[in-house]
Amino acid sequence: MQALGLIETRGLVPAIAGADVMLKAAQVELMGRTFVGAGLVTIAITGDVGAVKAAVEAAVTALGKISQSALASRHVIPRPDQEIESMVMVRAIQDIAEEQAKSIEENTNPEQLLLNQLCKEGLDACVKEFGLEKSMNLLKTLSVVKLRNLARDYKELGAAGRSISKAKKELLLQKLKGYYEQGSEK
Repeated sequence: MQALGLIETRGLVPAIAGADVMLKAAQVELMGRTFVGAGLVTIAITGDVGAVKAAVEAAVTALGKISQSALASRHVIPRPDQEIESMVMVRAIQDIAEEQAKSIEENTNPEQLLLNQLCKEGLDACVKEFGLEKSMNLLKTLSVVKLRNLARDYKELGAAGRSISKAKKELLLQKLKGYYEQGSEK
């Protein structure tokens, strides 16, 4: 992760507005959102340090126009330690799990539910249940950040650390497909 940008808002509407502005203002990727409690919502983005700073500042300006009390806090961490990235992703995965529980009640697409687990076990189950081709098509819908985080669960990919952090989406998809094709040949 090159830089981590965070805004914390009072309420969901300012959070959505802030996320929208950040994504439009600079070349950043949305890592996720966390419902902190008591109406606070944290939005996390990643990208180049300059882009993240610009995106966070744009959100601050936009939120000031919505309400003076909409923004609770903001922060940019250039080159965060990998432990921080793990902490942010664990919370994002917990949020996804909560969404999946709600989605199951609403009978949403079961393939997407398995894939959204964002871990090796979830993708293993998806490939086993729906096949490699369908699973790969679903993987193509994920952002490169989500694919990078998923790839970190695979020690057998022949890529680690910085090579995963800098890998492009096509390479990650190729490595994951190769892993499952190799497994089916055994």
